[in-house]
Amino acid sequence: MIDPHFQKLFALGLNIEEPWHITSIEMVPAKRNPTLMELHIKIDFAEGATFTYPGVEGKCKVHDTREKTWRHLNFFQYRCYITARVPRVITPDGKVKTVAVPWARSGSGFTLMMEGVILTLVKHMPVSTVAREIGEHDTKIWRLVDYHVEEALKDQDFSDVSAIGVDEYSHKGHNYITVFLSHPGIVTDGKGRRKQAGKGRVLFVTEGKDKDAVLRFLGRFKEKNGTPEKVEVATSDMIHGFRNAMGESFPNAVVTVDKFHVVKNCSDAVDSTRKRELRSKDAAKTKDLKETRYIWLKNPDNLTDKQRTRLTQLLEVEYLDTVQAYSCRLELQEFYETHNSYSEEMISAFEEMVIKFANSPVMEIRKFAACLTRNAVEILNYFQTLRTNAILEGFNSKISIIKSRARGFKNMRNFMNMIYFVCGELSLPLQPIM
Repeated sequence: MIDPHFQKLFALGLNIEEPWHITSIEMVPAKRNPTLMELHIKIDFAEGATFTYPGVEGKCKVHDTREKTWRHLNFFQYRCYITARVPRVITPDGKVKTVAVPWARSGSGFTLMMEGVILTLVKHMPVSTVAREIGEHDTKIWRLVDYHVEEALKDQDFSDVSAIGVDEYSHKGHNYITVFLSHPGIVTDGKGRRKQAGKGRVLFVTEGKDKDAVLRFLGRFKEKNGTPEKVEVATSDMIHGFRNAMGESFPNAVVTVDKFHVVKNCSDAVDSTRKRELRSKDAAKTKDLKETRYIWLKNPDNLTDKQRTRLTQLLEVEYLDTVQAYSCRLELQEFYETHNSYSEEMISAFEEMVIKFANSPVMEIRKFAACLTRNAVEILNYFQTLRTNAILEGFNSKISIIKSRARGFKNMRNFMNMIYFVCGELSLPLQPIM
């Protein structure tokens, strides 16, 4: 016979109410490892009880039952399981339906509280680690994440979105996903400085990095109460497939190639120059450029004292194309720092810079100049909108952590779900651990 005090205590802890009641609480050896003990709690319903069912008026009689077991939060150091006879009722139209129990959702092997704790852990730990720590297969954890992400995505509302950004990420080689995000609003403070108000969030993640990806986003955007005509700004990199499709899908948006992508492309040109010279048969160039990659990629202010000294020495070398390419990158950054509005002076400065790059003796810089020319309108639009993909670059670091933390995903869906989970600002039933 169960002690009534224990029965009441556990009923309060599990939030068990009539007609449900606890029938037994016992410690038993674990099936997997009999040397360990587990707590098993059995729950039943009162004889003659009737139950409600969604969409059916009144209460329904019990037809039969099915015994089910759920994993619950540990009781001290012991695993805890709840077992109950789950009633199936007959609805007025003669159909037999399974009643939902108050402590778990239908189809889950975990209680609601256990699910909340697992989701909290997944927010900060790799799924494989969470699975190992709680002693469950990672497939069950992925199913849990998938279910809650899908449920949370149903509540998305894009009615307030007026500025969007787009970028792509690789997954296992040449498999790409495209991420669309919402930019936060821009406000002006008392000193006339523009500041971001609110937080950005991931709106949509899809496979591929072409026009079809944008069209799929457009469909989701409309489905979630978004108005394409209300979108005023769309930021992207210099992939024409994105830009053209964004312009067609959001007719009033000023399509902007943000400065971070422009500077990154120039940095890539500098690095390509360094690699070319390292592969050359010129021993002097090879010697000078050995182990200097991060010196060229970092800004001067971010260099260590040792790197800064080494850079000063390299800048005095006249025969290195990498030095000339690096000087062009610094000039590009200075251009962005000097100009902060759309003006004739800014346009003239941009044209002079592009002409100078186009006549550079460095092949990689000439290619970069051609890229600037092809994308000139969208690059200069930045000075009208002053919008960048800086937020997306912030998400980029989070996504990189997600990838490295998981050491790869079994499939693309899991990867996309984790991006939503971490960066989507979704309403998830997280449960405090302490």
